[in-house]
Amino acid sequence: MDKESKLILYHYTTMNTFYNMMEHSLCYEEGDIHPKYITMWATHYAYQNDPTECQLFFEELERNVKDYTEKNHIELEDEDKKLVQQTSYGMNIFTISFSKQEDDLIMWRGYGQNGDGLSLGFDFSTLPSTLPMYVADYKERKCKSESEPTFLLLNEIKKCEYVDANNINIAEEACNRTLKNILNKDEWADVKQAIINNEYAPIYKNKKYEAEGEYRIVKHQTMPQYRLADNKLIPYIKVNVPVNCLKRVVVGPCLKSSEVIMRIKSFLWTKGMDIEVISSTIPYRNRL
Repeated sequence: MDKESKLILYHYTTMNTFYNMMEHSLCYEEGDIHPKYITMWATHYAYQNDPTECQLFFEELERNVKDYTEKNHIELEDEDKKLVQQTSYGMNIFTISFSKQEDDLIMWRGYGQNGDGLSLGFDFSTLPSTLPMYVADYKERKCKSESEPTFLLLNEIKKCEYVDANNINIAEEACNRTLKNILNKDEWADVKQAIINNEYAPIYKNKKYEAEGEYRIVKHQTMPQYRLADNKLIPYIKVNVPVNCLKRVVVGPCLKSSEVIMRIKSFLWTKGMDIEVISSTIPYRNRL
């Protein structure tokens, strides 16, 4: 995503998660009544609902490398082959999902509590492209937050590319960089390949999910925290998203009413936040 793209992206969530975000995950600088960050949770890619996360990228990367080396009669060593195999690579990729769809029935059903949830609209176009100069002395500026400061950069907002599982196409640059890395026989080849894999693998998704129009925050972390969900330990990391990126709250089609909108507005006001709250326009009833 670049600064020219002023596109509001929507994070569908439950009312309970929204409440916990606003009640427990706002970060205030000392003495300020207006929050500076919302702390959101980025989940490890292997625990997403799509079991082919990152898999499609590696399948095509491996095929491209194999085709090139066979055509040019290059014999790869086992260590070289491992560089393009997902199973041998411990990638620490964490993502938060967004959609370009503000008010979409598929998204409400799948991620917005079947219409009883909320859609949070974020404008990330004002995010910095590089770390701000004050990062080094951030700890000198006392901030009420349980999480370490994690600065979100514009280039960490990725647009997903949807590919046919039977006809995968990935960026030529990813293949060329991988081949160069393998053929150079560099002692840092594994580190360089990790950079390539982390950059490209999270953006390719199965075409069956195309209706979601997904964008995602992509972060890399070697020391995650863990939460318990459905009797499973799920690795995640905390990401501090600037509050001024949150522009709109859309109330789900099964929750919409003037009373609900006013309560959400009042709740946000108590947190020092004045944000637009609107209703879904979709006629949908999830219960009779």
